[in-house]
Amino acid sequence: MNEYESELLGKLIKHLQLEEVDPSKITGKTPLFGGDGLEFDSIDAIEIEIMIEKEYGVNILPSERSKSSYSNLGTLSGFIQGKLVSE
Repeated sequence: MNEYESELLGKLIKHLQLEEVDPSKITGKTPLFGGDGLEFDSIDAIEIEIMIEKEYGVNILPSERSKSSYSNLGTLSGFIQGKLVSE
């Protein structure tokens, strides 16, 4: 996991109050939704968007809400970084 992914994971854990999550067991390829991962649901997705807007100043358009943006910590991190560069 790179430094940016670690920072994002820390913010997700804090914002979503995931005290039971062991950050050392999470990688950039850990799925955010579904089994074998963090098992976030649609409510968590909304909370993630709120956190991203608050922490990074990035607005996520409805058309950008997709598996390619949210599939794992690495893709979400890359998506945010891409938005920051383009804005």
